[in-house]
Amino acid sequence: MFERRHQPLLPVPLFVARMGKSLVIAVAIDVVFLFAGALGFRQFEGLDWPDALLNAGLVVTGNGPITRMQTAPGKVFLLVYAIVGVVVFAAVISVVLAPVLHRALHAFHVDVPDEEKRS
Repeated sequence: MFERRHQPLLPVPLFVARMGKSLVIAVAIDVVFLFAGALGFRQFEGLDWPDALLNAGLVVTGNGPITRMQTAPGKVFLLVYAIVGVVVFAAVISVVLAPVLHRALHAFHVDVPDEEKRS
């Protein structure tokens, strides 16, 4: 996916495009996961869309739900959603940071041609 050690550092416009692609992927993952959480809160607790989305967003960010869960299936869903949400959050952060960290490490490890090594 990224350039190899023997390849030159990616030009800035292409790097910006790569970052844009990573951000689109991260936002898509977040939207799908938030929608799945909102569906779960609607199904198990009967919340309306605004409250279901609010709960899903707050649980994923670690703030906890705004609505107290009343049913046992709702409580189990909240627990599973919170645990999976931590993993998804870490994955999304990784998707966003991977191009930046790769570029930084690649800049230190790019092979320098022999004529440049002598000067």
